Amino acid sequence: MNKRHLLGLLALVPMVWLAGCGGSSGGNASVRLVNASAGYASLDLYINDAKVTTSSVTVGAGSAFADASSGTVTTALAASSSATYLLSQSRNFAKDTKYTVVAYGWQGAPRSVVLTENIVADTSATPKAKISVLNTATDAGALNVYLTGATDDLAGAQPVATSITGGSQSSYGAVLPGTYRLRVTSNLDVSDVRLDVPAVTLASGEVDTLVLSAGAGGILVNAAQIVQGGNVTAHNNTQARVRVVSALTGTGDKTSLTLNGAALVSNTASPTIGDYSLVSAGAATIGGTATGTATLAPGSDSTLLVLGTAAAPSLAVITDDNRLPTSATSAKLRLVNAMDPVGMASYSLTMTLNYGSVATNLLPGTGSKYKEVTPVTASTIEVSSAFRPAPMVTKDANVTLAAQGVYTFYMFGDAGNGGAGAWNGQLRQDR
Repeated sequence: MNKRHLLGLLALVPMVWLAGCGGSSGGNASVRLVNASAGYASLDLYINDAKVTTSSVTVGAGSAFADASSGTVTTALAASSSATYLLSQSRNFAKDTKYTVVAYGWQGAPRSVVLTENIVADTSATPKAKISVLNTATDAGALNVYLTGATDDLAGAQPVATSITGGSQSSYGAVLPGTYRLRVTSNLDVSDVRLDVPAVTLASGEVDTLVLSAGAGGILVNAAQIVQGGNVTAHNNTQARVRVVSALTGTGDKTSLTLNGAALVSNTASPTIGDYSLVSAGAATIGGTATGTATLAPGSDSTLLVLGTAAAPSLAVITDDNRLPTSATSAKLRLVNAMDPVGMASYSLTMTLNYGSVATNLLPGTGSKYKEVTPVTASTIEVSSAFRPAPMVTKDANVTLAAQGVYTFYMFGDAGNGGAGAWNGQLRQDR
């Protein structure tokens, strides 16, 4: 495909949370629902307590338009097969105007935004497409969006939208019609790719809103392409992120690991906490120093933990949750027990932060649930186990956690005979 040139960058504007345009007492509006939610597999839309979706709207899909009274109305979302409202909001609909209600958010925290479908299309002799980016992936941070040729290097590419933060939408910009490769990246690093779709088509005179939504792990994203007055097309992530943590305890033991035949790490010393790599989602066969299988959900983050010794290695697949803390003043913290299971099989770990419990009864090869904690300068982390009377690790007054940070504390090593082994703890900021 020849490289197509984008006509103008998209400026950042605030997301329009409520549909304005005044409220007429006569005539009807036309409304539909698009499900961009990470927490609800299917949703229904109610207006003034009447269900207007004729069938359940699954993630990445949109309903047909339905008539709705103009003026002030109450819109509500409900999980399909349930009449209990998840979210209810008052909105203003103008007559003879089309609206799209975009539902998004995690389970237990649904949100919605209304798009007013009144953007004037290009009707010139050679009409261009218009496109805007709406970012509902509030955990993913500020994002850049690129539409390029199939093999174009992003290092020299011009984004169509720059630094689109969660809860904001770009203005509509003109793009030559055609088929493009869509890539979404962190605004800080173009090599940090969050979505890669080989083919997205923009038609002449078409007006599109590209809705970015959260992936399972909070970092990768999905997209839904909404054509004004037309179809909704899901562009879901087909990738996941994995990292390798080498925790072998034998002297000189090193880790090599492959996933579906492709090398992830080679001859990595222990203890080492690797960086995330993009891999294909789905069934995975893991080979090398330790072997096993895993099913990697699209958009997910996972840790492949290799523990034990080279003579008796084992593999644990741990799901990572890199969503931001729900409170702007909190951090998230968990414990991963990466100690040798041979000597520690009967001994679990307990961790406290500033003497408040974070994890209890954690066996080797497992990770605790994340706990939201209050960051305190010069915090104290302490890890203990029943196999010895004194704490194994005390990070006293030298731990700094940042608000909105996500952290994992790893315990490496072995118990040894009579509790005389060697161990150490490492705190890792995952985001």
